[in-house]
Amino acid sequence: MKIKNIIFDMGGVILDFRPEKTLLKYFDNKKDRDIILKNVFQSPVWQDMDRGVITNLEAVQLTAKNLPERLHATVRHLLENWFDEMPPKEDVFELIKTLKENGYKIYLLSNVSKDFYDQKDNIPAFEFFDGFLISSDYYLLKPEREIYEKLFEKFNLMPEECYFIDDLQKNIDGSKAVGMDGYCFYDGNVEKLKKEMRQKGIKI
Repeated sequence: MKIKNIIFDMGGVILDFRPEKTLLKYFDNKKDRDIILKNVFQSPVWQDMDRGVITNLEAVQLTAKNLPERLHATVRHLLENWFDEMPPKEDVFELIKTLKENGYKIYLLSNVSKDFYDQKDNIPAFEFFDGFLISSDYYLLKPEREIYEKLFEKFNLMPEECYFIDDLQKNIDGSKAVGMDGYCFYDGNVEKLKKEMRQKGIKI
């Protein structure tokens, strides 16, 4: 069946999400960087923000319990301003623009906190999007089956007419399990992505 809809993840796909790189700007000490990676970005607290069960303020408070006091102010700044650390990817912007010009519907499916709504208008590529589904609105996370089903239901989509682009293989595996093909954009190589899309019959 012909693909009509392209579904994008946000962090790591549309925006440059690399906590390890960001922390280099704030901390010279590798030990401090590792502590923050473990207790913030790789922690259940970060997932709970994306699931919508805690606020960013609650995340700051919970995270602080596991961190030395000297790190608290910077971690609070990062949690409250994380979107500032994720610049848009220009080559992906051009890809999305071309897909829209070629007649495809474009949607977002992202694990992200409700801070998304404060930042949405600052992300240039979103002018081409037909709809947004973020995890924290539904208390779900990729790769849970229900979040993909909610996407299809919300926008009246047929899975086999959709193509999903995410930077984590487990999320692509989740999409394929419900009948939506996709591509793991882990390396950020847009030319490889375009090649894969063309092989699926997508005009790009």
